Amino acid sequence: MTDEKRRAAIKVLIAKRTATNTASPAAARAALIEEGIYTKDGELRATFGGPDEKATRAV
Repeated sequence: MTDEKRRAAIKVLIAKRTATNTASPAAARAALIEEGIYTKDGELRATFGGPDEKATRAV
């Protein structure tokens, strides 16, 4: 497989994944949770700008 063919195949896979992940709000949310951007509770992870877990923990 040449570099051009590999790039084209990757672009096709990215387009398919994007179409699947943006098919509905529920699919988008599930994809973000699966990728680790959101928690299972639907909260944004601290790494991506959500609340800092250390700050909310009881001392």
